[in-house]
Amino acid sequence: MATMVMQQERRPGSLAPVVDALGTDNFESETLRVLHELAGAEHYSVYRIRNGNAEFLGGASIRGRHAITTVPKDHRWPPRSYAELHQANEVVRSSAHAVVLHDEMEDIADPALHSALEYFQIVDRVMVCGRSVDDLYALALLRSRESGQFEDDALTDLAASADTLIAACAKHASLHWDRGRTLANFKSVEVIERNLRDGNWGLSERELQVRARILFGISAYGIALDLGLGEETIATYRKRLYARLKIAGRHELLQRYLSLI
Repeated sequence: MATMVMQQERRPGSLAPVVDALGTDNFESETLRVLHELAGAEHYSVYRIRNGNAEFLGGASIRGRHAITTVPKDHRWPPRSYAELHQANEVVRSSAHAVVLHDEMEDIADPALHSALEYFQIVDRVMVCGRSVDDLYALALLRSRESGQFEDDALTDLAASADTLIAACAKHASLHWDRGRTLANFKSVEVIERNLRDGNWGLSERELQVRARILFGISAYGIALDLGLGEETIATYRKRLYARLKIAGRHELLQRYLSLI
């Protein structure tokens, strides 16, 4: 990240299609179209740091697939440490506006990331970074060797639109990305059980099964039938579960689950 371009006054109306697509399935493709017209970006990804944890949110590619998530079986995109995102987070803390960070490809410290960029013939990358409430949002824009590096005018245009881009990604996350993930984590009892096991809650297998069914919305009678137990036994497991987690009821149980998935 050798070059940093600070936010400049935005060109009116240049991001209207992105704003219009907020909360819809078209947001990622519309954002790519605008970024391609604005700066020649061929692929982009959106990341977020929340509570110290970095996560991939979404993105798109002009090739009709997202080059970072759809990869050949013989070459996986690295499960990165996201060190550069944490570095960007520190840079943005000292700025009142979103910023554009321009990577020098040879300076990328993560060898797995560097190898992946080489594999996909990425010759240039910039990150638009900014904060929304307590979260960092970062858009990584890529250009292939065939198209060449980002031009200076493109970086200026990105800087001029940086605040609005970050605000749009943060809003879309709350309207669409987060909602989709939340719904996916309640898709079935099996999904909930898997999440509970991955979360290492320290529950017995039977407590875990009962908890998953409570979260899925099954009644005590239904849980008893499903697990082949009596209703009184289910009530005992439920009381023991709430006591162990130090919570009062299903609402707090739901909040605890949502906070950790």
